[in-house]
Amino acid sequence: MNKKYNLLGFFLLSILLITTIGSVVAVESDDDSDGVDDDFEEANKRDISVEYGIDEIKVESHRRNGDKVDEIELKVKYDTDLSIEVSYGSEVESIPEVSSITPEWEVEFEVEFKKLIEFVDLNDNGMYEDSIDQFVQEFTLNSLQLVENTTSIISADTTLHYFVVNTTDNVFSAHIFFVEEFVYVDEILVTPNQVKIDIEINGFNYTDVDSQLALYVKLNSEANYTEDGVTNDEDDGYATDERGVYTQFGGYSGIFTWKENATVDGVIMDVLASSLQVDDENETQQKMILNYPRGNHIYHDPKVGINVGQDVQSILPIVLTSVVVSLIGVAVVAIIVVKKRRIA
Repeated sequence: MNKKYNLLGFFLLSILLITTIGSVVAVESDDDSDGVDDDFEEANKRDISVEYGIDEIKVESHRRNGDKVDEIELKVKYDTDLSIEVSYGSEVESIPEVSSITPEWEVEFEVEFKKLIEFVDLNDNGMYEDSIDQFVQEFTLNSLQLVENTTSIISADTTLHYFVVNTTDNVFSAHIFFVEEFVYVDEILVTPNQVKIDIEINGFNYTDVDSQLALYVKLNSEANYTEDGVTNDEDDGYATDERGVYTQFGGYSGIFTWKENATVDGVIMDVLASSLQVDDENETQQKMILNYPRGNHIYHDPKVGINVGQDVQSILPIVLTSVVVSLIGVAVVAIIVVKKRRIA
């Protein structure tokens, strides 16, 4: 009996010691407490430049450090609708000269927010299906304007860029965030390879007492999009309760993700997404519908960006893996010690 207690004691002590060590390692290498290793974060910092055109914001983002020189170009267009065009290109140079790069784009894709649809959910499944549900009206996003563009300091050498684009009646707004390093925005960790787009719907003029809203999203890419039940950010420990779609280009992928819940009149409620379908207007494109519960004020936070293989990772999986391996090792040693005592 004492030997069994000894073995249990070894195991519990190992958990205590290794958890403490793991916590110390995480804190020492994560001074800004964002869950990302500081050295890794420094290696992935980016420089952002912004240009303003007619109905367009062009953002260029370059990797700041290392031999790998790359560029992410994002165009936020708000003419006939709100669209985000993303292009990514890279090359390796022994002495990076970012300003002279004209990369061949390895990833190109587009996400368009087209319109809001008011509908009555006749089969009560929470999603708009045009062949089943009652269409009430649509609200097109063709009267958009840039109403705010500001910057704020993340750290001594990095900046957050913030834009607001909305319809002239303020019913639909998009809060857009670009960052030069990993940072939390409204409790969501945003990576330098992403743009965060918070969708806000305020004071929609419902014309049916039993209706709700859907957001029509069009997806454009040379490669088809694929649904992703567990996103890369969830795998890396950056996000929870997230879904998305991605389009693959070799070792790179373009991503469009969203939280599976939204704040509706101050209450957290589920957001349901339809499966990918062929777009109504263009058979070479795809579409999906984000469905919101009825409310006067709806706030939801999608993200658009790229995933470049192993370039982005969290320290959390590394720490957890080390803890698990160490626990197994300690448990094995404890068992061996007990067995030797029995033999003796």
